[in-house]
Amino acid sequence: METTKPPLDQIQTHATQVLDYRLNIDAEYQGWILIFTTITCAWLFCLPCYCAGMSSPSARKMASWMSQRLPYFYTFMTLFNVLLMYLVIQWLPDWTFAQYVAVLAKSAGWAFGHVLKWATSLAMIIAFGVVVAFKERIALMLGLDHKQLFNCKAKDCLNCWSTARFKPIELLIWKVEDLASSDLFHANHVFVEAYMGYNETMRTRVHNNAGSDCILKESMQLNFDEDDDEEKLFLFVQNQKVMGAQELARVEISSTAVKKLLKDSDKLKGPQQILQWDSNCFPTSFPLIPRGQIWITAVPVEDEYHGYAELTGC
Repeated sequence: METTKPPLDQIQTHATQVLDYRLNIDAEYQGWILIFTTITCAWLFCLPCYCAGMSSPSARKMASWMSQRLPYFYTFMTLFNVLLMYLVIQWLPDWTFAQYVAVLAKSAGWAFGHVLKWATSLAMIIAFGVVVAFKERIALMLGLDHKQLFNCKAKDCLNCWSTARFKPIELLIWKVEDLASSDLFHANHVFVEAYMGYNETMRTRVHNNAGSDCILKESMQLNFDEDDDEEKLFLFVQNQKVMGAQELARVEISSTAVKKLLKDSDKLKGPQQILQWDSNCFPTSFPLIPRGQIWITAVPVEDEYHGYAELTGC
């Protein structure tokens, strides 16, 4: 069936009905409607940033599409917001567009006039927000990203500081390769430091004149909370010097990766249920930063488990 366009006078009639419509509500609620509409219009200008931060792939794809056409997006959004504000103000019987612009200008002038009084508080709020948002990067810059400053979390208070959730594990370090040289005229004296949750700092012995590759064959035992997804294992490959030590490389291993190592350890044992210092029992290597590789695995510690005694090839 062929459709026909409505006549021009009918379109004008509908437009007149839309413009002549009025909301029959109190003046107080009309002001709240204007405030909400103003905030909505301001939020629409931030739509590309909002969509980019969403977890939905469609939203991120839409944000990428809008970011490539920002001049057209802001032009369209400006016209849309002006039309939206005009219609909302037109529908409110106690407001006109001129009154809205005057109130907006008065509010902006009042805010700028009192901004100096709020400057200190605003600076503190902004600084607090920056610290919270970038706390991990700030800790990394200060060299405190691997430190457990307070051995207490909210879950400790909830379970009356019980340590039953911690399970002992043994971390086995086979070797490191392709390390950077700390000194042009001396070979690296290599040892490894381990940090994990509430555990104290653990260190291997120093392997003198190891150079860029070092067979470590070291073992250390740690307490591990498998239900804490935020717990991480930090390994630092260090070079011992006359005074102190110098970091050669580091790696950050998530709790999920540690649990995978524990799960796979039973599959890696030989026929006699013995782990060996070879590539069969250490199939996974972790890339070091800024360069190098480290081969490790982890096994659960049982009452009858005697640690190093179950490793051959020592």
